[in-house]
Amino acid sequence: MYELVLTEEDVATIAFVGNRYEWSVSLGKLNEGVNNLTESQAWEIREAIESDMEGGHDAFPMLDTTSELCEKLYNLYQESSS
Repeated sequence: MYELVLTEEDVATIAFVGNRYEWSVSLGKLNEGVNNLTESQAWEIREAIESDMEGGHDAFPMLDTTSELCEKLYNLYQESSS
């Protein structure tokens, strides 16, 4: 089981990015607060992130790399990759 806690600001950021990238599409299904993710849900998010990185692109286009949301997503990616 994986846990991803999203704030109101995180959810608003994901909604702003919308359907532009796979990472935001996969996270658009989540709600504010604690999201307990099954292994398959975490893998789906990881695969979406990897899809966006194809060709050497950044993992989270349109996301401030110094933001807390970016850190949370990177940690989830790392955790689900192990």
